[in-house]
This record gives sequence, structure tokens and C-alpha cells, in this order.
Amino acid sequence: MTERTSAVSLHSVTKRFGEDVVAVDDIDLQIQDGEFFSLLGPSGCGKTTTLRIIAGLEFPTEGSVRIFGEEMGLRPPNKRPVNTVFQSYALFPHMNVADNVGFGLRMKKVDDSEVRRRVGEAIDLVRLTGLEKRSPKELSGGEQQRVALARALVNQPKVLLLDEPLGALDLKLRQTMQLELKDIQHEVGITFVYVTHDQGEALTMSDRIGVMSEGRLAQVGSAEDVYESPQNLFVAGFVGEMCLLPAVIVEPGTVRLNGGEVIRARTSAPNGTPVTLTVRPEKLHIYSATSEAPPGRNALKGSIVRQTFFGESLVYEVQISRSDTIEVRVENIPSIRRWSVGDQVIIDFHPEAAMAITE
Repeated sequence: MTERTSAVSLHSVTKRFGEDVVAVDDIDLQIQDGEFFSLLGPSGCGKTTTLRIIAGLEFPTEGSVRIFGEEMGLRPPNKRPVNTVFQSYALFPHMNVADNVGFGLRMKKVDDSEVRRRVGEAIDLVRLTGLEKRSPKELSGGEQQRVALARALVNQPKVLLLDEPLGALDLKLRQTMQLELKDIQHEVGITFVYVTHDQGEALTMSDRIGVMSEGRLAQVGSAEDVYESPQNLFVAGFVGEMCLLPAVIVEPGTVRLNGGEVIRARTSAPNGTPVTLTVRPEKLHIYSATSEAPPGRNALKGSIVRQTFFGESLVYEVQISRSDTIEVRVENIPSIRRWSVGDQVIIDFHPEAAMAITE
């Protein structure tokens, strides 16, 4: 991917507020045409500022922004081939759905017949057909979100920017809208740049994810790469649930935990390097201490110190040494044994499920 073929290209972009606050710190990023790309990170990491720089709502202190190879410079938002959907939908309360969706076109003095055609297409795309005459107050939160999306898409932007647009919705509606947004993006085929602090949203919808921390990109990759192979401890701890255990490399592909247990794991660090062993709770299996783990797998002995019920799953916290505990997540199905606090158990996992990280 090059700057010429990218939908969005950021080169050495830095944004300072005053002398002391660096919101975005020397970012290089290329987003492909037709890609659903998410900027993921905690509050204050710089993801929304990065989106606003692409939109032209902020200008970089240093660096350049190109959209389809064209330098944006100080070009204002209405002169860029983008539209933005915010968490606050900002619908006009005195206008019905159709008028809200077509407002931007009318401001551009688009012909009335063209406005009607494009508004109808946009409303159909977001599955609001039949609600054209309703006012925003007569709509649910999810329907209002769809109106805001249609209002942005009706302008046929080359890039759609979305700043936590599902944040105001309840959990079930948010999960439904995640799938619908991905379907709509596939249907229209344009580039979506999506900002969120919700790891589940990013993993569910994205072709690629840029994980941000303190104004920098900590890792950029596919959802699977970011989840399965985090490049640093920040990404390992932020994206999904992760068990983190201090360890030391004893030989290639092998680490020793605090309790003396020797574990095989993915690692390329030299012998003697302090590392953190990472493994996802759902990749662990739990057995009675009288059982034997299958051959070729890592095994740890311990005792149950806490059990937590999550409905679809149960999480057991297992003490494996004086200083270390590890969490095991198991499905809540009738055939799975329930464990109690105090039970002595063995945890096993495949060496490929464990990764030793040096930073």
C-alpha cells in the first residue's frame, strides 16, 4: 500500500495543544480504499483527535494528511471528500427523517429530483423505509443512529468517519448495529474510519485495527493479528482479556515462571531476558489435580481461589504460586464440571496459545 493507492495517508502527523500537551505523536498510517479501519484505544489516547485531523476539524502541528493521494493541507471539512458521524447525532428536531437526510444536499443546491432519489436510496440502505415522515423524537436510539448514518452517506463521501457513533446505545442494540454497520460498509464499498474504545466493536467490524496509546500507534494489524499476536504489553492488556505472568527466558521457546514452572511459549528473546507470559483465559483448560494433561501441552498445578458467573461462561481464578494467579474461562454448558473454591486443579494449554512479550 502506498500514499497514491491509500484512501487516507498520514505522514509524521503530530498535534500539540499548547506547549505541554501532545495529543497525537508522529503517526504514520495508511488506510486502504474500501477498508473498515478502526482506531481503538482508551480515553485520551489521541484517537478522536486523529479522526478530527482527517476530517479537517483540527489541523496537524506537523506532518501531512492525504486523501486518495491529494494533500489536504488547511482545507476545511466541507472541502474534503469525507463526512463524519458523531456520537451525538445532532438531528434537526423540527425536520422529519427525509428532510434530515437530505439537508446537506439541499444546502449544496442539488436538484430536487436528485435529492429525492438519493434520499430514498440512503433511507432504504439504512433500513428506514416507511419512517420518512417521522420526527427524531418519534424514533428509537438505533433509528436515530441510522438517520445520522444516512445523512452522511447521502453525500457520497469517499471516506466516512465515525466517532463512537454507537456509544449512546444499550448493549444489545449496539451489538446489532455493529453487524448492520459492517453490512452497510460492504454494500456501499467506501472506506470507513471508526473510532472506539470498545474492543468488541473493533474486533467484530474491522478489517484492520490501529491500537493507540498516549498519542502513538501501539500496533496496526488485522483483528486476528492484534488479538492473537499483540506486539507489546499495552496491546496485550487492552485488547480483550489476558493473563499476564512474569517470567524469564531459559532457552529458545521456553520460559520459567516465578514458581519455577517451565513453560513453552512463542518467543524470540535471548536467554535470561525478563518477559511477561501472556495467554488468553478462553484458551486454557482445567482438570482435577488427579488427572493428567494431554501430551504436548503446558500444565500448571494450582487451587481455585475465586469463581465468577458471567451467564454464558464461568471464570475461575487459580492460584499457581505464592505470587501468581491465572484466570480460566469456560463455557457454561451442562457437560462442563463446576469447580469450587479450594479445589485442586491442573490447567493446561497449547504452547502456541502462550506468547512471551518483552515490553
